[in-house]
Amino acid sequence: RSFKDSDGDGNGDFNGMTSKLDYLQSLGVNAVWLTPVFEAPSYHGYDFQDFYSVERDYGTMAEFERFIAESHKRDIKIILDLVLNHISDQHDWFLKSARKEPGYEDYFVWRVQRPAGWGQAWSDQPNPEAVWHWNATRKAYYYGAFGGSQPDVNLRNPKAVAELDALAAFWLKKGVDGFRLDAVRYAIEDGPLSQQADTQATIDYWTHFSQRVKAINPDALLVGEAWAALETGGRYRNGGKGLDGAFDFDFGNIVIDLLNPQAVRRADFGTLSNIDLGKKRDSLWANLQQRAEAAPMGYFSPFLTNHDQNRIMHTLQGDTAKARIAASLLLTSPGTAYLYYGEEIGMSQHSTGEDRYRRAPMQWSDDANAGFNASGRNWVDLPVPQGYRGDQGAWWSKYWNSLRGKDHSVAAQQADTASLFNHYKRLLAVRRQNPSLQQPKELRYYPVAETNVWLMQTLGDGRDAWVVINLDPTTTVTFDVPEALRGERVEQLNGAKKTLGARATLSGGETWVF
Repeated sequence: RSFKDSDGDGNGDFNGMTSKLDYLQSLGVNAVWLTPVFEAPSYHGYDFQDFYSVERDYGTMAEFERFIAESHKRDIKIILDLVLNHISDQHDWFLKSARKEPGYEDYFVWRVQRPAGWGQAWSDQPNPEAVWHWNATRKAYYYGAFGGSQPDVNLRNPKAVAELDALAAFWLKKGVDGFRLDAVRYAIEDGPLSQQADTQATIDYWTHFSQRVKAINPDALLVGEAWAALETGGRYRNGGKGLDGAFDFDFGNIVIDLLNPQAVRRADFGTLSNIDLGKKRDSLWANLQQRAEAAPMGYFSPFLTNHDQNRIMHTLQGDTAKARIAASLLLTSPGTAYLYYGEEIGMSQHSTGEDRYRRAPMQWSDDANAGFNASGRNWVDLPVPQGYRGDQGAWWSKYWNSLRGKDHSVAAQQADTASLFNHYKRLLAVRRQNPSLQQPKELRYYPVAETNVWLMQTLGDGRDAWVVINLDPTTTVTFDVPEALRGERVEQLNGAKKTLGARATLSGGETWVF
C-alpha cells in the first residue's frame, strides 16, 4: 500500500510495484515479500475476507499476474504473506459458522462458556476476555488470539485444513514462489496460557502444510514468523520436513543495542531477546552460535526491523553512520537477509505508537508527495481507515515537507556515491559474489583486543570471506590482524588493494570484506 501508487488514488498498487522492478533489480534484490494482497476490510490486510481475490485497492488479478511475470523476467522471486491462523469476522466461512450452516459449524473454535485462565499467548497474564469473543448470532464465544475481528480457524478440522491447502495451491499455480507464514506459533492452541504456543499439534500442522506445498512446487520457499527464541523457531524445521526458514528476531535487537544501547527495542507486542545484550560485540557471535545450534546455518533469516517494529533509523536517532554499520552487519550475516522497504535510504518515521508511522510511503523523489504518486493523495493522511489508536490526522505531508531537500529520497541518494543507498548496493553485490557470506559451511570469530572491531571469517567451498567492521561510527581504531588474514588483499566493497601486516587501521564505521 505504501510502495508506489500508479493511479493517484492514494494507495500503492500492483502497477506501481511493477514500475519499480528495475529499481529493485539494480539495488540487488532478488526476492520480494509482499504483505497481504488478498481482499480484506482493514488497511493492513491481515484479516482476509476473500482468499481468492486480490485487494481491490491494489488493482486487478490481471495486473497482479503481470507483476509476477515481470518479476520473473528479472529473476526476482515473489512470496506472499499468508495468514492461516485467523481470518476476518466478515469472511463467508465465519458468517456461515456463526449461523451453524451444515459443514461450517466447526470451522472455528466455539465455546458456550468463556474458558477461564486463557490469555494472549505472548503474555503471562490470564485475560480470557482478550481471546474469547461473544457472537450474538450463535450465542457462543469464539477464539480469536489477535482480536475479535480476526477469529482463529479451527485447524483440527480436516475440511478447514483442506480448504487452506487448496488456496495455497491456487496461488502457487498463479506463479508465486512461496509464502511468509504469519503467526506460526499459534496455529493450534490447547490452553490455557502454558499450552497456547508451539504445541506439537501446531508443528505437525505446518509440517503437513509444507509437504502439500512442496508436492506442487518443490522449490517453493516457506518462511515462518516465529517471534520467539531461536531454539523455538528451529523446531518448525522439523528435521527438514517442515518450514524452510524462520526469522531471527534476536539479530536486529542485538545490532540496535550495540549501536544505540539506550534505545527502546520492544515493539508493540512480542518479547525482547533472551541473549544478554550487554555483551555487545560478543552477543553477535553468540547469536550466530545459537542459530547453528537450532538449525542448519542459513535456516534463519536476519533482519533489522519490520512492519511491526519502529524503523531502525528512528531508533538510531537519524544517525546515518550507525545505519551504515547496521547494513554492514546485516548483509554479511548468514541466511536470507531481509530489508524493510526504505531501509536502504534510511527512511525514518514521524512518531511512535501507531503502526502507520512505520508503514509510510516510500520516498522516491524530493517532490511534494515524495514521488509516491502525481495526485498528492495519500492513504496515511485519509481519515478512513483509522489507526488502531484512533484517527492520527493528516501528519505525513507535514512530516515529509520537513525532510525535503535533505537527501532523504532515492533520487538524491542514487546520485551520491557515498550515500547509504549506494552502501547497501555495494554490500548486496559483494554478498551475491561471495556465497560463503550467505550459506557458510563454517564461521570463525576473531575477538581481537580492540573491542570495537568485529572480525569474522566465513568458510565455503573453496572461497572464504573475511569481514572486518569498525563498530564505532566516529573513532578510528587500530587492531591486531590475525596471521591468516595478513598479506596482499583486494577489498571487495571498493576494489582497493591492501597490504595487511601485523596491525591495521579502520576509520570510523568502516567495513572491509576480503
